[in-house]
Amino acid sequence: MSNGIKQPEWAKPQGTPVPRLRILNSMTKSKEEFIPISGNRVGWYCCGPTVYDKSHMGHARAYITFDILRRILEDYFGYNVFYVMNITDVDDKIIREARYKYLFESLKAETNALTADLIGTVEAAWGAYVTSKFKTHAPRSIDEFGAFLEKYKNGGIAEATEEAKFDLFVKTATRTVQALASAKTSLASGSTGKDAADHLLDASRDVVASWIDSKHGHTVTDPKVFREFAAYWEDEYFKDMDALNIRRPDVLTRVSEYVPEIVLYIEKIIQNGYAYEADGSVYFDTVRFDNAPNHNYAKLEPWSAGNTKLLQEGEGDLTGEAKGKKNPADFALWKKSKAGEPAWPSPWGAGRPGWHIECSVMASDVLGEQLDIHTGGIDLAFPHHDNEMAQSEGYYDCRQWVNYFIHAGHLHIEGQKMSKSLKNFVTIQEALTQYTASQIRLMFLLHQWNAVLDFGSGSLMEAKTVETAIQNFLANVKAVVMEQQSSVQPFTGAHQYRDAEKELMEKFRTKQQLIHLALLDSFNTPTVISELRDLISISNAYYTDATKNKSVNADVLAKIAKYVTHLLRMFGVFGDGNPDIGNGVRKEETNMLPYLVALSAFRDAVRDLAQNRGDYKDLLRLCDKLRDEDMVELGVVLDDREDGKALVKLVDKETLIRQREEKRQREHEKALEKSARLALAQTKRAEKLLKGKTPPSELFRTPEYSEWDEKGVPTKDKDGEVLSKSRRKKCEKEWGVQSKLHEEYLASLKE
Repeated sequence: MSNGIKQPEWAKPQGTPVPRLRILNSMTKSKEEFIPISGNRVGWYCCGPTVYDKSHMGHARAYITFDILRRILEDYFGYNVFYVMNITDVDDKIIREARYKYLFESLKAETNALTADLIGTVEAAWGAYVTSKFKTHAPRSIDEFGAFLEKYKNGGIAEATEEAKFDLFVKTATRTVQALASAKTSLASGSTGKDAADHLLDASRDVVASWIDSKHGHTVTDPKVFREFAAYWEDEYFKDMDALNIRRPDVLTRVSEYVPEIVLYIEKIIQNGYAYEADGSVYFDTVRFDNAPNHNYAKLEPWSAGNTKLLQEGEGDLTGEAKGKKNPADFALWKKSKAGEPAWPSPWGAGRPGWHIECSVMASDVLGEQLDIHTGGIDLAFPHHDNEMAQSEGYYDCRQWVNYFIHAGHLHIEGQKMSKSLKNFVTIQEALTQYTASQIRLMFLLHQWNAVLDFGSGSLMEAKTVETAIQNFLANVKAVVMEQQSSVQPFTGAHQYRDAEKELMEKFRTKQQLIHLALLDSFNTPTVISELRDLISISNAYYTDATKNKSVNADVLAKIAKYVTHLLRMFGVFGDGNPDIGNGVRKEETNMLPYLVALSAFRDAVRDLAQNRGDYKDLLRLCDKLRDEDMVELGVVLDDREDGKALVKLVDKETLIRQREEKRQREHEKALEKSARLALAQTKRAEKLLKGKTPPSELFRTPEYSEWDEKGVPTKDKDGEVLSKSRRKKCEKEWGVQSKLHEEYLASLKE
């Protein structure tokens, strides 16, 4: 410093309290402040899929939800998330389905003709199937199946309401009976080729596969059968996730690649006194663990700890009665393999991992002895997640393995739980044929992540409405910005940041704060979308008013549009590589724009000519065709404005075409409704005219009466008695009505 001159004292800003992120934690069923173990780093383990069939919307409920939460933490709050997910490729369901597939395809391959023996095999399989599924109600033969169906349809089988899949079992059995009847007809007529045999087998696949597995499942010993089956469905799963724009995990683990680590992990739990070996299997001692200091079993759902049904489901379909278990709630860490099951060596003999231990080992190996976040579907809370925590805390002998447990809510289809038996089972691939990934994700954002989500027409219509509002707003702003950038704006000597812009920016900052607070409030995306919609409405109102005054501030609108785009990209509605505004990447936009503007100017001139020089309807139709057909195919929207100059907007072509087709469909439906109403009206008029064909003077010329006046109104009944006043009055009224009808009829003849 020179000459002793000092800077004046600096006043430190006081600021305002900064709210912290709070997350609904299944460990407490409350919103808790989020405090990572290590600064800004977040270790996150997500329960991945058990890969044995097509991914469905229940999977989407979980994995889109976690993708949204992950993106918020990474892209909005700026956490360094290390996201780990497993693939369960060793499991009872996989073993069973892999054997089914292998044995069934082997049978098909070696069957070259339809024979009586093949029909007998399918009949035997059917008998075993109905016996296992319908128990005491099972028909003793196919001949008795009709009576069984009648009893079932009339509500005479109580178990039908208790077993969720009973209807599915009935349909499977019925399909096989129908296929057998067709096969017998083919055999009798001599149509016994391979096609006939394959038709019988394919139609009875579920029945036959389970039967031959019961006979020959123990002979399937090749590990490739199980690994290749799981690998196929894993690949299909990731295709679906990619189609839904779900980010892949940072680390992907597979059970089949972690068996040595699983064995070591189990040995440590045994050493710590929380597990024991019994008949070649190893079980976790839930009672000893629960009685130990600083340990509690079933932290998530302590009220479910004695639920034997859930506990058995957690043990798997192939697990029979356990020998040597100390307590009913004890669960398998290691399962002694039976014939026809994959097996690995261990100190306890050949076996395979239990379901719950897999996640504990893989999560611990990658993330260490404590997790910041663990996620999964709410249906996994007990016993799977509770058992996971018990194992891991038994291994580390620690009090708390997971700090924040996050569970995605259930998914319903049109108000009902999704189920194959209810015929509302929707795969991800099926959903994507009807709706875009963006629409599905918007629907998820409109619902709280931990609540029940109803995948129905109402929710999806709301998502489409939101999508349209967003697309229209961003397209308008993009067009205004490009329009101003493509021409030199005249100098007026006045700035463009006036009261209207100040008011808009103040409302914008308020919405930003409300959205920020909503995201801090356990990722409250429904509130975020609501505030975004309101922000778009406010911005549209400004745009409309400013357009009338020819004073649109494109920079202010661009600021808001970029923010909206940022949020939607962060949520995964837009792809990660998109421009500042909107969702479509079009490298040719800048080059195309001058030509499109010129084309638009030509259209404006043609419209002006047609509107001011007489009847130029053909020219107007050409203009409409240019706008509604030609430009749509190029991804171009021409919006007519009050000043007669169209606003040129570049929009995603597929979206425009889809919207156009939806509009056409609505117009077609309206036309059909109008045609139906017209046809109904014509039918009613024809009936009315037909009724009017009879002259009023002839209306009452029936044996019911014996005398009439000059108009033909009856005066006496068939017995010669004079009609009462009330009856004659009624006849005169009917005569008057018929007179009018007859006049209408005569008039129609002259048309």
